[in-house]
Amino acid sequence: MRGVKGFLYDILENDRSRNFVVYQSFSFSVLMLSIIFGIYDELKGFHWELHPLISRFELFVSVIIAFEYVGRLILAERKLEYLLNPLSMIDLIAIIPYLQPFRVLRFFVIGARFLRIAYRYRYFARGITYIFRNISFEFYFILAFFFLFFSVSFIIMYSLEVGAGNPKIRTLFDAFYLVVITMTTVGYGDITPITKGGKILSMLLGAGGLFMFSMTIATVSAGFFNYIQLLKMGMISLKEMKNHIVICGWNETAQVIIENLKNLGKDIVLITQQDIVSAEDFHYRKGDFGREDILLDVGVDKAHMVIVLAEKPEGFTEDSVDAKTILTGMQVRDINKNVVLVLEILLRENAKLIKRRRIADYIIIGGEMLGKVISKFAQQKFYGEFFSHVAEHVDVQAVEWDEAVSVGEAEKRLEHKGYRIVGVIRDGRTTFFPRISYLLRKGDKLLVIKGLRG
Repeated sequence: MRGVKGFLYDILENDRSRNFVVYQSFSFSVLMLSIIFGIYDELKGFHWELHPLISRFELFVSVIIAFEYVGRLILAERKLEYLLNPLSMIDLIAIIPYLQPFRVLRFFVIGARFLRIAYRYRYFARGITYIFRNISFEFYFILAFFFLFFSVSFIIMYSLEVGAGNPKIRTLFDAFYLVVITMTTVGYGDITPITKGGKILSMLLGAGGLFMFSMTIATVSAGFFNYIQLLKMGMISLKEMKNHIVICGWNETAQVIIENLKNLGKDIVLITQQDIVSAEDFHYRKGDFGREDILLDVGVDKAHMVIVLAEKPEGFTEDSVDAKTILTGMQVRDINKNVVLVLEILLRENAKLIKRRRIADYIIIGGEMLGKVISKFAQQKFYGEFFSHVAEHVDVQAVEWDEAVSVGEAEKRLEHKGYRIVGVIRDGRTTFFPRISYLLRKGDKLLVIKGLRG
């Protein structure tokens, strides 16, 4: 099931994944086609020979939307809340095939698919908005020049050709059509100028159209590639994120953490001053995580968890690294009182100071836990086998519990799922390995393990 969830998260939610970009681009294109076909069918109507093909396409679109609806339901932590969410109800309406006899329902389906485009593919809109905001000066300049050149050419062309009695240019639309076709260098030849002035103007339109369209494409392309570079360099703001995990500092520990958390179904943001070449499984923000503005720029105020690692730049002592870690932890706690805060400390005496001040929820003393594990290996061989087995095969989860029963009774009910109860979380405190007679309360969380297999 975890593999299925990982796949679904990768293509439906993980916007740092290549699979996400490929699938969502395909899904967006299919949905846009269905909306365009629906509007055209209402305004003009398809030829009867195309109806079987359009019907099959509509069925395919419905299958795609239904797949995404079920996929997000599987990923949702609170499934009932997801089902009752207005956006999910819009998805349900969008699943209905457009081609059906109820005309009013057709408009509801098209409307639902429009709304779905607006909120499900908003990352496209964010990217496009960012690109055009950064090229707005160049783009508006080209647009203004284009409008001036086009308007003057259109009016002059109409005046010259109608005045000379050109039989193919009788209306403003005919002149408009000629100017557009000439500027785009298509040149069908169905409408041509007959005056010398009109022919000279057509040559200017062809050259001017090539220049302006080339400039527009070059400007937009530059903005697009600049946006991609900023994403790679970690310079894009992530303030809008919610319920995500922020990792401060980059080292081998960070790589292991990301590898093990990427299937959790939450966005992961890394803050570091180091250059990260590949960041497909997480978001990357380049900067000093000791600065409050950088922390706010990655949405720490709305984060679920913040992990501050002991990143050791060249020339820093262990004390100075710990000082930065503690300062960062204090800033995170000031910004978000409810965040789960984990700090990695290098020196034991500094860890004691933090414990007294209760800054962090969890403190990991660098090397201490590893030292304890290795010392166990040295005592008995089976310790090493045990820890390796737990690390590779055991899945730990927190399960909501809403019944007043004993731990023994709860374990019987969970047995068919392969769960073993190893702890009870109540009022923020965890009781590990409770007796089978331990009475559970409504609102408790059961710490369970699954996967004790060879």
